[in-house]
Amino acid sequence: MDERLWGDLREELIDRVLARLPIDSFFRLRAVCKRWNAIIYSHSFISDCSQVTSSLGHYFIKADRRADRVLLGYSRALSKWHRIAFDFLPMQIQPAASAGGLVCLVADYRPFALFVCNPITKVARQLPPRICKRRPRIVCMVVDRLAQGYKIIAAGGYRTDDDRWTTEVFDSMTSSWRVSGSLLQEELTKRAISCRGSLYCLTCGPNSGLLEYNIQHEVWSRVKTQRMPGNVKSRQLFECKGMIGIVGKASRNQTLGLCIWFLDLKTMKWVEYGRMPPDMFDRLYKKWPCDSMYCAGYDDVIFFTRFYSPLGLIFSLSKGQWEWVPPCPLLRDGALNVPRPRNWSVFQHELDGFSFEPRLDATPFYNN
Repeated sequence: MDERLWGDLREELIDRVLARLPIDSFFRLRAVCKRWNAIIYSHSFISDCSQVTSSLGHYFIKADRRADRVLLGYSRALSKWHRIAFDFLPMQIQPAASAGGLVCLVADYRPFALFVCNPITKVARQLPPRICKRRPRIVCMVVDRLAQGYKIIAAGGYRTDDDRWTTEVFDSMTSSWRVSGSLLQEELTKRAISCRGSLYCLTCGPNSGLLEYNIQHEVWSRVKTQRMPGNVKSRQLFECKGMIGIVGKASRNQTLGLCIWFLDLKTMKWVEYGRMPPDMFDRLYKKWPCDSMYCAGYDDVIFFTRFYSPLGLIFSLSKGQWEWVPPCPLLRDGALNVPRPRNWSVFQHELDGFSFEPRLDATPFYNN
């Protein structure tokens, strides 16, 4: 390599190269000189990053429940775990939603403040107080990169009062909350997904089904599908490649297993796409037999994990293959039989196993 040639490169060309590096390489190179260390605050560099699609890879996230304000991110491209600290936030928080390089988090205790941050650049903002003072049942986030803005939708509640049917929308364009369309009076699961301009979530109980919230018209409606698949206690909703999917337990030939279904929008039937191999299912559920399951999709990959479990699996839609995620060396204790923490009720509300796209150009202060 000719040092004279590289030494004569214009700074804007160097910035374009740095903007295309994997996240690990970029942060290592920040130690080379003062300028590269400060480049993350450069408007021109951020503009270069905005022109790059997924240059930093993609993470699937788990919570480290043994550490305060810490998430664990797995990069399939690098086959490596990363520790993502949120110690720049002022209080204990739990992840609630993620989109476009940003993460929305909710405080553990009253008044259940919501934060939006970029965990890579460590830029964060606390959102204004919500109109309803209860903890929302579901929180979902959508980012519009063209308009340079985002919305947070908080709906439902855990209390038996009128607030539990309220939907609130935070718009970064106006930096304010407003009350939106009322929820149908059905109990919700805590997972919501964003797909094709709408939010979707599952309802609980014997007549469980699929609810849709149209973001543009701010209206809730029940989606009429054929019979819901899987055991009602173990269903988890996810989005992958623009498709709505469900993961859940189901029996076949008197053998219990974990299946993947996708909703066929033409017939409105749930079509089985894959089934976890029995040996993997037994290992995943052997030491922690409760029905909890978390999953997230990105591109053609679905990530699976269990509540309070160090285990994780990945299913490739294109290859039809299942594979174990490497054990996370960052966990303090990899055992499954660790005691429940004192604030166990708080952990029951948190989101685990979600996808996150690291982006240096994402900011919680769009249009501020």
